[in-house]
Amino acid sequence: MIFEKKEVVLKNDVSCILRSPLVEDAESMIDYLKATSGETEFMVRYPEEVTMTIEEEENILKRMIYSKNSIMISAFIEGELAGNASISCVSERIKLSHRASFGIAVKRKFWGMGIGNIILIEIIDKAKEIGFEQIELTVVENNYKAINLYEKFGFVKCGVINKAFKLKDESYYGEIIMIKSL
Repeated sequence: MIFEKKEVVLKNDVSCILRSPLVEDAESMIDYLKATSGETEFMVRYPEEVTMTIEEEENILKRMIYSKNSIMISAFIEGELAGNASISCVSERIKLSHRASFGIAVKRKFWGMGIGNIILIEIIDKAKEIGFEQIELTVVENNYKAINLYEKFGFVKCGVINKAFKLKDESYYGEIIMIKSL
């Protein structure tokens, strides 16, 4: 599904373009994934695990563009991919098709500008438009900024997966499961 281009003004009066990433954004998307994966331990992968080719990323973007129940929204500041979020149907099966899975990341240099807030507003609206009844996410248990953001938008904690992340140093992080009813 396509999210049509929309200009918004962030907290610090910086202009931000929200739109679906297009096939021609594949290389930028890979660079963004590598960058965000290396900026915090809260992401599900390390930068060296971002191994898809440009062609593979193009195919992912095409699937999102042509999907009837998934959407990706990217935030661009002065042409740079600053943040990205998506919702996808948990499963096409009748019993599960009312549920959407959500993920978001913002590059560190753009933290605190309101990108997460703006993208969440748009994603929630699109989830309702698609017909989802709930949005689900997981968040690392000590990612307090993200947890506060999700709670601000009505997500509630409903469970914990202990030792969900095992880091290179052999330490663990748990994940909190959060759900928002629409």
